[in-house]
Amino acid sequence: MVQQTLRRRLAQRRWNLVASIGFSFICAAQAIAQPASQPAASQPATSAPTSDKPATPSAPPKDAETPALPPAGELPPGLPPEIEPISVQPQSQSGGWSEDLGTGVLLIRRGNFSARMGGLIQIQAAMFVGKEAALQFNDPADNKGFRIRRARIGFSGELLPDVLWYLAIDLKDTIVAASGGDTGSEILDATITWAPYTFLSVSAGVDRLPFSSFALRSSRQLMLIERPLSVDLLAPKRRVGVRVAGRLGGLAYAAGVYNGSDGITSGNQLAGLAAGIRITYDLLGREEQLVPDEPTIQLAGGYFYDDGPATDSHRASVSLALSGYRVRMLTEFLWLNSKPDHAPTTPAQEGTVSRWGVAGQVGVFIWRERLELAARYEYFRDDDNLIELGRQQLFTGGANLYLCSHRLKLQVNYINRHEMSGPALNNNIAFAQLQASF
Repeated sequence: MVQQTLRRRLAQRRWNLVASIGFSFICAAQAIAQPASQPAASQPATSAPTSDKPATPSAPPKDAETPALPPAGELPPGLPPEIEPISVQPQSQSGGWSEDLGTGVLLIRRGNFSARMGGLIQIQAAMFVGKEAALQFNDPADNKGFRIRRARIGFSGELLPDVLWYLAIDLKDTIVAASGGDTGSEILDATITWAPYTFLSVSAGVDRLPFSSFALRSSRQLMLIERPLSVDLLAPKRRVGVRVAGRLGGLAYAAGVYNGSDGITSGNQLAGLAAGIRITYDLLGREEQLVPDEPTIQLAGGYFYDDGPATDSHRASVSLALSGYRVRMLTEFLWLNSKPDHAPTTPAQEGTVSRWGVAGQVGVFIWRERLELAARYEYFRDDDNLIELGRQQLFTGGANLYLCSHRLKLQVNYINRHEMSGPALNNNIAFAQLQASF
């Protein structure tokens, strides 16, 4: 009898502990979702009397209505400032430039110093994969199955007034098919920025380059799961260097000088320097909402010169972005011309090559802020010197279900890749991606 009584008491204590933890989570969620009550305008607020006992919260009236959930893309009202999301980039760099991670979780704030954290997880499932599809040929998958596309964590904040810092790490690289595995974690972005004015900021470190509109869009805000093929093949990747940027009304600029090689911690290896500039102009408004209501028009152009270890290359980009009335559109032309360096430090793999590509995509919200249909067409020319080879066109269609804006969304895409010249390949793919970010 004594043992049974002890067992019943222990079980009761466990249930009480579980119940208290559950109610604590419920109360915390309600505190975030429910705006703080404010006194009426006609009655001034009065301070609560001091008491040794905690005040008992008043029960809500029986006929009170349950507050509705906020629409997709909006946070519940009354959020404390420590969990409001902030922009990683200073305002002067907002010309179509958005980082992969929106670091909105406050970790610490002491005087002028602050630190915030954000994360991004993207999980892909390939449902149909052509027999000749391959990651090494820029296809999303080799075979049916699952893949961690991105798992990233980032931190940002202020060191001093007008001095910002940002660090992002990729915990799982894209799988390299040729080596049969990943290459481990890597630094994505690491910058220190001085931004005293809207029209001027100076950044040093490793970051994406001021060139392509598609490449500068955050990976968590892509309309379709993957960027266009021409962006993957023609746009330069992240480099270490120094950049200045700013905005004057509707005109935004960014220009920088970088290493000629792709190394981050290894420095500039056997290469010269690279330099680029990008200009954006908002002809009408500025796209700032997930579901655009008012019309916006933005023009952008970029140029990038790269003195690499084996080749000298020139790149150019021109893009047009339109939005409004629940529709988003983006079109971009990319061009690359490279030739062997007159004094190469490594052997050149090919002679003079001229490549270019164009891509255009459109998305339409058909059900509130939740469901969007999207499509893209792209044409890629691998080498103008080869008339009969290297021409491809790709058709991509998909649907996006925004469960909570870009914080939690599900995307489904189908890619039809057509080789217009040369051997035809069976490399069409249907796949889905689940994303969570904070």
